[in-house]
Amino acid sequence: MINNSKSSWQDLPLRVVSALVIIPIALFCIIYGQWFYIGMLGIISIAMTVEWANLFKKKLSNYRVAAFLIWPLVAYAAVIKGMWWPAIWIVGCAPFIFGPQLWLGSVVIGGAGISLLWLRFMTTSGMHAVIFIVLVVIASDSFAYITGKILGGPKLIPSVSPGKTWSGAIGGLVGACCVGSVIVGYLCAGLYTAYIGGAIFGMVTGVVAQIGDLLESKLKRELDVKDSGKIIPGHGGVLDRFDALLLVSIFVAFISCILPADKSFDKWGGSLLSSQVVGDQQPVFLPLTIFR
Repeated sequence: MINNSKSSWQDLPLRVVSALVIIPIALFCIIYGQWFYIGMLGIISIAMTVEWANLFKKKLSNYRVAAFLIWPLVAYAAVIKGMWWPAIWIVGCAPFIFGPQLWLGSVVIGGAGISLLWLRFMTTSGMHAVIFIVLVVIASDSFAYITGKILGGPKLIPSVSPGKTWSGAIGGLVGACCVGSVIVGYLCAGLYTAYIGGAIFGMVTGVVAQIGDLLESKLKRELDVKDSGKIIPGHGGVLDRFDALLLVSIFVAFISCILPADKSFDKWGGSLLSSQVVGDQQPVFLPLTIFR
């Protein structure tokens, strides 16, 4: 039975149109890589830092806030030179000069950007690693939205996000599980163990995506703000659209860095996130070969 108290579907057409515009552009940049990909990340990062500063009512004319807006780009420039640890320091430690609120924004936004660069250029699967997390996040969000609208039911955490339900959360995890299984199974030439590994990792990624979404909802509720912006019809701001992807990209990049260098997890789909290998060594960080 449909719950009549749930919100209407009136924002669905706008969400669909926005997705039809955003997804092809994003896929083009992910597939072609290099400056297309880096440029896309740079533009999105600047948009998110602007929205983050606005959330905390920071004046963009302030010199420290102005520096914060382009701060992730400084880290990305370090990454282009192969300086991964300095890039992490740039987004994780140096931004304390901006104050705790902007520091948190730097960690989340800049950290996600560095993670997405790592996944695209420093994993053996390259673009497939990024496409995996993007499609899993989209599946989690879409299945949660549709399932929650149709089934309704008890609220997940009403004090944080009144619109989210348990049925939506479970539907989102099922969607993430199915999409993860299909992608990893396909990339591993149909190994049944890879389908299982992809399903498990897809579900775990879906959990992280929902946590990221809830954390942004909690932040906006604390700041008494409905949306981070209005640039994307049906979604709100750039942060509203990519909140789940921010935490997921950091999580998945971390997993790729701690995976064993051997092939023990390949049959379970571990090759999706394995880092590039030079000879018999798997380094912690490598310079980007495309910029040598």
